[in-house]
Amino acid sequence: MFLLKKRYHNLRWRLVDICCLAYLAAIGFLLLFFHRQAPNWPLLFLIRFLSVIAVLEIIRAAAKNPAAKFFPTLRIVYPVAIILYGALEISYTQQLFFETPWAADLLADWDKALFGTHPTVWVQQFYSPGLDELMNFFYNLYFLFIPIVLTTLLWQGKNEEALAAISIAGFTYFLNYFLFYLLPALSPRMMPWLAALHSEDFTGFFFASITRLYQGEQGVMKGGCFPSVHVSAALSWSIAAWRYERKLGYLFFPMTLGVAVSTFYLRYHHAVDPLAGLLLGAGCSALAIRILKKRREDPL
Repeated sequence: MFLLKKRYHNLRWRLVDICCLAYLAAIGFLLLFFHRQAPNWPLLFLIRFLSVIAVLEIIRAAAKNPAAKFFPTLRIVYPVAIILYGALEISYTQQLFFETPWAADLLADWDKALFGTHPTVWVQQFYSPGLDELMNFFYNLYFLFIPIVLTTLLWQGKNEEALAAISIAGFTYFLNYFLFYLLPALSPRMMPWLAALHSEDFTGFFFASITRLYQGEQGVMKGGCFPSVHVSAALSWSIAAWRYERKLGYLFFPMTLGVAVSTFYLRYHHAVDPLAGLLLGAGCSALAIRILKKRREDPL
């Protein structure tokens, strides 16, 4: 402990560093005591331990080589790897608290109570190859938010703005991930009784084939449903873009709306999931910006 303190005590911690390290440490700690339902939990714990060390070393290398290009850039983009790993890991670690996805039927009930029907069933009447392709286009646009914002800011030499943007988005991602553990749920495609109400599936062309390639028939993130991280993160990136690169903000806000509609149109989410995602994304972004200002990390 003394050696770690001596090696890292002079580092300047950004909000995104705190978010990454806190999330890695928190889930790693839980794995030690609630790992009964987690397959290969020692390996998962080891990955998290090594990830913490890697993050610390990246921050240290960037601090020691501020004039270099590689380490300062790596210091900005490394959270993307933690964010992606967190999403992939949910299916294996989501049962740390609860053995079953207890919130699945609850979300379906909320959908029925709010809309008088199940929206994922209702939208089937609008299925057509053209509209299906458009919805798949929006659904896949989500994955471009990260590279577009960070690449644009870094290309212009706006490193502080890029750090602030990834801090805003990272704060949203990791809180959303933690809610997955507290509110384990299944998508409409994973619920047999709800899936039985659907008489057909979306068609489409190029973007539809891409969606099916990585999502399959049911989706890849078992248990990670409410709120929709697609939507909460897309809105956070839109807010960050609006704040630090206004032209991107004009583009991203309508894209976020398209992403939100596509999540339940394609039945990878209940309709309440994107609604909650919008609320979470707005709330987390506002809180993150407030923290950035208080910590003097906001370039504005």
